[in-house]
Order: sequence, then C-alpha cells, then structure tokens
Amino acid sequence: MSAPMSISGLEGVLGKVNIPETVLNTVQPVQPEIKTGAADFGDVLQTAIKSINETQINADNAISQLAAGQDIELHNVMLAVEQAGMTLQLALQVKNKITEAYQEIMRMQI
Repeated sequence: MSAPMSISGLEGVLGKVNIPETVLNTVQPVQPEIKTGAADFGDVLQTAIKSINETQINADNAISQLAAGQDIELHNVMLAVEQAGMTLQLALQVKNKITEAYQEIMRMQI
C-alpha cells in the first residue's frame, strides 16, 4: 500500500489557484429546503377517495340521464362508466399494494 499523502504537498497547488477574496466572502453554505406545506398520507388518501367518488357519481348521473331520455350522447355515458371503472380498479390495486407492503413490514425480524 502507498503511504498517505500529506496536506503539505497540496499547498503548492493551492497557492497557484487565484480565488478573489470577494468570491470567498460571498459564498454561502447551501441549506436544505424544508417543505412545510407537504401533504400527509391521510390528506392524499382522502383526496384520492373523493376523486374516485366523484367519478362514480358522474357515471351514475350519466346513466340516469340516458335512462330518462335526456339529451346525452351514448359515447359520453360509456366514457363516464369506463372512467369510473378504471379509477375503482386503480384504487383496488393501490390498496392491494399497500396491504402487501404492510404485511411485508410486519414479517420483518427486529
């Protein structure tokens, strides 16, 4: 193994670097940005559930309007129903992943 290099060997190199005093005095240390307005998990979950509920309500309203004979396009009804179904399936998959992660954490040995 090689011997550790002493700092005195670097003094010659550092002496050749010309950094103006004004630059050295204006450099400020970087502070990490702390986000105080970050949403917690409960808020995110509540917002997602409200969104899913709204898509279900929109689909139900579209079906009711079509059944009542109101002026609504069939493809708009089908889009609303499919969107509601897809958001519900997404919510179920997210729930399954959260459940799997929780179970995996509970199986960990401490």
